[in-house]
Amino acid sequence: MQKTITYLYPDAINAANLKMYQDRTNQIKAFYFTRESYKQVYELPNSMNYAIYFLFNDNEDEDLVYVGQSVNGIQRIEEHVRAKDFWSYAILFVTDNNSFDKLSIDYLEYEFIQRFKKSSYLLTNKDLRLNKPNVSVYDFPNLEAFINQIEFLLSAEGIDIDEQENVDELIKYYYPPTKHNAKLFIKDGKFILAAGSEIKRPPESTKEWKDKRHYIRGNSVIDSYLENEKELDGKFITQVNLAFKSPSAPADLITGLSENGWKFFKGLDEIRGK
Repeated sequence: MQKTITYLYPDAINAANLKMYQDRTNQIKAFYFTRESYKQVYELPNSMNYAIYFLFNDNEDEDLVYVGQSVNGIQRIEEHVRAKDFWSYAILFVTDNNSFDKLSIDYLEYEFIQRFKKSSYLLTNKDLRLNKPNVSVYDFPNLEAFINQIEFLLSAEGIDIDEQENVDELIKYYYPPTKHNAKLFIKDGKFILAAGSEIKRPPESTKEWKDKRHYIRGNSVIDSYLENEKELDGKFITQVNLAFKSPSAPADLITGLSENGWKFFKGLDEIRGK
């Protein structure tokens, strides 16, 4: 079935930084804004309504996401500007008649955290909301409709929650040196570190490297897994498939060091020119 989305660009000069969009047959409205332009959202109608929102990064190696909720709409983003460095843009969802309530956004936050946990995105939430909110059987159809509409509006901006299921045995795996228990495969142009792979923190010595970003980034990624991953002798076993835009990012996670992923995984460099 065809759908039509209407876009409004409040700042025509910087149209790519701020937009409001909606399927006008539905009450859910989306605000897309960059980190630098979030204050302009205050001036837009309904932006202070109950909301669920997503913070995303713009990174060559990996797709990060944070899922949150707000009883005051855009106001909640103020805290994330101060406290979270990773994100470069966000999408905030409200209803134009403010029909969300606290239980609604609790449930939506829970459901989207579960979906992104199983996706190729790296979820940065510390609280993974393990307990499902108890909603009335009468409210459930409306909430499911909200979820479907939000997924549709996310996909309109290129955000597809592509759940990574168990893969077919015929898929070709690429392995690191034998001392590392991990494996990689390629799917839809992404380099996917398979569930069950061992990863570890950067060693303390990397804190003294000229580029300290490796130590900070490696630990922050590991921290984002701790609610979901199992520790074994100082290493962490991934519970889901994790997708990256290059092979070096998963190689770094496996060793804790800085690696050339094309050389690290056996046989991978042979397909580089294909």
